[in-house]
Amino acid sequence: MTDGMLLKLEPVIQEFTTGEYYREVFQAKQEFFDRAGTIYEDDPEYDQRMNLFMDWYLFDRDLPGIDLPPIRYFSRTHSQELGEEDRQIYQDLSQSIHSLFLLSRFSLFGRNLIIQDLFSRKKYTVIEPKLNQAFSRGDIFEGRVFSHQGKWSFSQGFCFHPVEMRSFILGEIKKIRFQESSRHLKLILQLAQMKLKHQRFSHIDVKHIYNFDSKF
Repeated sequence: MTDGMLLKLEPVIQEFTTGEYYREVFQAKQEFFDRAGTIYEDDPEYDQRMNLFMDWYLFDRDLPGIDLPPIRYFSRTHSQELGEEDRQIYQDLSQSIHSLFLLSRFSLFGRNLIIQDLFSRKKYTVIEPKLNQAFSRGDIFEGRVFSHQGKWSFSQGFCFHPVEMRSFILGEIKKIRFQESSRHLKLILQLAQMKLKHQRFSHIDVKHIYNFDSKF
């Protein structure tokens, strides 16, 4: 996500994480970590998980009694005071895509990433030169992308899954590919919980953790 887009999120975060919404954020954290695994400050991916939570809270989770996530509600309630460019930015942010992706390849001397949404099978060219060193071809990861002015960018949170579990993940996606998005999200969060367990029990074969019959 560009610095400019991050700046546009700051007033949304400020409005919906403080004051009357402070307790709502606390409740949302409980909901998210119950589903994706509880994270602690000394966990290696603490910052990434908090970024994933904040993305989910801002972009996906409907506010009680409003039935809109914060980003859409902010865009609606502040529409009159926003300029045309800002209204377009918030509209683009509201249409972000949260999914499991495969890094197919790099292009343009490694500057761009060609990723495939594993649910829709659509491909996107993401321009993220600052992040390229964090990716390898064949990576499967949870992430969020959005388009602005015809260019696709990542949001802040990622969860990379072990490459050796590719077949398992693709098999689970195949089972629910044509089901509703809430079922997709359930799988995304279940896999995130497995990744967390894998980090904490690294001495256990990953195949015993990425397994819905596992007791771990």
